[in-house]
Amino acid sequence: MEIDHSNGNLNAGEIPEENPEIRAKLELLELLEHTSSDVIWIMDLQLRTVYMSPSVEKNLGYTMEEYLKMPLPERLPRESYELTQKIMLTEILPVVKGEKPDTGKPVVYEMLHKHKDGRIAWGEVSINFLYNRNGEITSIMGITRNINDRKIAQQALAESREQYRQLVEKSPDWIWEIDTDNRFTYINAVAESVLGIPVKDLIGRSPFDFSDEETVENEKAWFENLKKAGLPFSGLLQVLRDRYGRQVYLDISANPNFDNNGKLKGYRGVGRDVTEKQIALRKLERLENVKNFILGLPLFALIELDDSMEIIEWSAGAIHIFGYDRNRAMVENLFLNLWEPARRKSIIATLRRKVKSSEARTVESSNIRSDGTLIRCRWFIDSRFDKMGKFSGAFLIADEITDTFRKEHLTDGLDSFTKTAGIEIFFTDLKLNLTYVSASLSDFIGKSSDGLIGQNARKIFDVASFKRIAEQGVSYAKKNLKWSDSVKFSVKGDGWIERKLEISGLSDSSGKLSGYIFLLATNN
Repeated sequence: MEIDHSNGNLNAGEIPEENPEIRAKLELLELLEHTSSDVIWIMDLQLRTVYMSPSVEKNLGYTMEEYLKMPLPERLPRESYELTQKIMLTEILPVVKGEKPDTGKPVVYEMLHKHKDGRIAWGEVSINFLYNRNGEITSIMGITRNINDRKIAQQALAESREQYRQLVEKSPDWIWEIDTDNRFTYINAVAESVLGIPVKDLIGRSPFDFSDEETVENEKAWFENLKKAGLPFSGLLQVLRDRYGRQVYLDISANPNFDNNGKLKGYRGVGRDVTEKQIALRKLERLENVKNFILGLPLFALIELDDSMEIIEWSAGAIHIFGYDRNRAMVENLFLNLWEPARRKSIIATLRRKVKSSEARTVESSNIRSDGTLIRCRWFIDSRFDKMGKFSGAFLIADEITDTFRKEHLTDGLDSFTKTAGIEIFFTDLKLNLTYVSASLSDFIGKSSDGLIGQNARKIFDVASFKRIAEQGVSYAKKNLKWSDSVKFSVKGDGWIERKLEISGLSDSSGKLSGYIFLLATNN
């Protein structure tokens, strides 16, 4: 069934005499129509529009006469026309026909209207019934209020809320709200990925329920002080434990949330997972501590260079080995001064040469101390290069090996000398423990030099020979006298063999007796 909305064009002067009630109402409406921005309209019981206030022109652009002539389907978009038909059939006509009681409450609904310029505008329609003195319904009165601005604002708010919801749900950060008891009232899904606990199980819990035992009390005290003052905060590093007991670090920022009376309702905040950053910082801190420890060691030099070969680190060991203090070495950039002039170009080339990571970067060289003394050093070199393969600096560790170098050359010379002279030689300390054994003697005895060093001399002589050595030979050597005699010593595969032995004292740089020299003839 479709309602016939014939377009009436009646005004107060044209209302029939038999409808004095309607005339009185119209007279009142005529007073209102000049001051009200709402559109006031009246329909008779055949649902014909018999009155339309002039404010329709202000709201929809049509004059009253133009609008009254328009059929209802032309005034409204299709959805609004269908809605109006439904309201009339289900809410209005049943009351007019007496099928439903009039509750006295207006029928209110919202719908779109067509504007003369082609726009669509929202209106709120409120419908009531007009009665005569006998309590009979004589007409239907409606008021249409322009709510276009409000609806646009509501839609914009709804869109904004939806955008906010999507932003919150898709945010990589933990977004939350808590009440004044520090209980979660809202948490986005990120919380579950951080703690491994479903969001539904977190609502109603306190963030401090998940704090690390070592930090929870300090975190609580810090937050409660801020909450008492109702202050915002940022940069709080909260340490949590996830469901597996692993530490999680959150960087927390939040603002207080107040009600209309200015009373604190809780806090809204954001937590950013900075666990990886904190782990990296702690590793860096440990490395820095190790570096500082190494820099303080006097045993070896640690030197760092930048891409221009400028010194940017000079350790305590570098001061000890090379004699330059830290400030002078860095200010005067004395790295190349450590090298003999003929070696300076080659060391620069070595540092700048890119090598495979598995290639050894060890260099032994003569170096120059601040007092001009030549020393021998073993260098460990770690050159660094950027992504483009350009030299970006170097890290060097130097170990002074002057004494070792001299000893190696001395022993090499002794080995050559003893072989040419037809004698074997070994040194002992004051307790007759071997400290050096010539290579040919170790071959003769059948044991390696390393295997012999540290053993007592008694193990290579027979009992009687060692007794004479300990009682006579050592006694002579202590008096700076030479002692010689025939002794028996162990030989590989031949048991004991007799040879002539000569013993003399060995003094250190201060002239103090430090051990003994044993010369053993290889032939009788």
